Amino acid sequence: MTDMYSAERSRLAPGTRLNGIFEIDQRIASGGMGEIYRGHAIETGDPVAIKVMRTDLADNAMAMALFRKEASALHNIHHEAIVRYYVFSNDPGTGRLYLAMEFVDGQPLSDLLRRGPLDFTAVRVLQERLAAGLNAAHQHGIVHRDLSPDNVLITAGDLAKAKIIDFGIARSTRGGDGTIIGSGFAGKYNYVSPEQLGLFGGDVTTKSDIYSLGLVLAECLAGRPIDMGGTQFEVLEKRRTVPDLRAVDPRFRPLLEKMLQPNPADRPDSMAAVAAWRPGPEAAPRRAAAAARERSQAARPAAAAQSKPTLGRRLTKIAVALALLLGAGSAVFYFPTDFFSPQVNPPPQPPIIRPTPGPVPAPPTDVRQRITEFLDAYDGGDCFFVEPVTVGDGDAYLEGLGTSASPSAPPASFELLDREFERQFGFEARIGVHWVTPEQCPAVNFLSRTRKQPGAAPRLEIDVSGLRGNGPRAPLTGSIAQFGDRHIELLLIADDGYVFNVTEHVRPTGNTETFSFNPVRNDPGPPRPQLLFAIASSKPLEALKLPSNGLRADQVFAQALAEMLRTRQTLNVSWKHFMLEK
Repeated sequence: MTDMYSAERSRLAPGTRLNGIFEIDQRIASGGMGEIYRGHAIETGDPVAIKVMRTDLADNAMAMALFRKEASALHNIHHEAIVRYYVFSNDPGTGRLYLAMEFVDGQPLSDLLRRGPLDFTAVRVLQERLAAGLNAAHQHGIVHRDLSPDNVLITAGDLAKAKIIDFGIARSTRGGDGTIIGSGFAGKYNYVSPEQLGLFGGDVTTKSDIYSLGLVLAECLAGRPIDMGGTQFEVLEKRRTVPDLRAVDPRFRPLLEKMLQPNPADRPDSMAAVAAWRPGPEAAPRRAAAAARERSQAARPAAAAQSKPTLGRRLTKIAVALALLLGAGSAVFYFPTDFFSPQVNPPPQPPIIRPTPGPVPAPPTDVRQRITEFLDAYDGGDCFFVEPVTVGDGDAYLEGLGTSASPSAPPASFELLDREFERQFGFEARIGVHWVTPEQCPAVNFLSRTRKQPGAAPRLEIDVSGLRGNGPRAPLTGSIAQFGDRHIELLLIADDGYVFNVTEHVRPTGNTETFSFNPVRNDPGPPRPQLLFAIASSKPLEALKLPSNGLRADQVFAQALAEMLRTRQTLNVSWKHFMLEK
């Protein structure tokens, strides 16, 4: 189990200087990858926002790569509507990695909308500015994927100075790239596009941001969010048609109807086209009156909606739901527990928190212990594993493994966990989901079976920076530490489900063991997931003495579990996930 992170101990005090360039003024927020501070440039006094990487992630190769990728992908985007990224560096005095960016002193657009709708002219300003900013990001191959009124900051109430923030879960559109920061669930459900829910092939592109921006602009005009939620049936149905725009100024409807087309191919070609759009002539008085009548009718609850559905309506709804479920093809749908409607096919059973026999102990008061015990007792079903990485004040970052029909869509079991976690603890966890192939599932189940063993898992670190790129591939290197006098086995589980014992490449280096070897992949195609296990045991396992050409995961881990029970050994396992290109 990964050590819990102490947020208080690692925070930087006001007055701390970074590289002699910036000085910390105060902490303003916490994120999944680090703390956010307000600071200033020492020479000029200009304010900056500084994201400082958490100390426990500094040696994590994956976290380092994600942090660097955010900086490298976004510092080249220069647009007034997007927060600027200045410097990415390592401060030798504190030993901390940090990212300095433009400090925006403003309020979220969502706060502004609580006062009521914006007028036509104001929304036109937002339309041009936000679309132009997102177009600049798209030109650099970056899709935001989480656009909402919360992620637009307004300075001094001036909409002409609106800035888009929180590219922390943005996704690169360049071939082979993954999520830039965090691999949790992108997008607030009310603003996600149909393809983010698995419809139309589930391919998230720049057209997804066009859809989300359409919903943001519609909310600005209506003064309330466009209703895109509900049960599973309702969420899908609402994204198969253009939403109800009767509460929106008629002059804006032609653009919004185009942006909110269910099929991405039917939306505007680019954000540049959205920014360049201009409304037609002013609506005639009778058109405005008709729009007012429409808004009035939409505001009144329909009597039919308050009455019990007739048998015919219920059968029609069930028939359409069945058609959606049976005719979905390869589409992936993922929803929280309360999205499922009782009128469609039964959803997966809710997670089971298994009680222990005997007297019920008092619940722990330490939130870190509570989260650990919650995850230990959580049953996510087959091919599901999750563990806490960091826990801070009202914030937790979890990492897990699971299967999905599409790498861009998280497994449904993690959606259920996401909702159950929020219900238990009152805040949303950030969940990094690494997808595995079905052939690797026996390895994932092995992790779940051994996670409650007494003792600590060894510390496994890897460096995958040399596994990508167009030049000669460097070997996979890493280290294993904190295993005491226990025996160590290093296993590679390839995407085809074959397990290879690579312990022969491990070399002792003091209290740490290091390794270096070349994972082999001969088939062409996109990057494929690989797993690396470090298994600590009191003595070697016969089940892990594998042939040079490997053995299937279902055989290896079934035999390892049987041997563990037969010999009453304790196994502690740590893991890493990486993607391998040809």
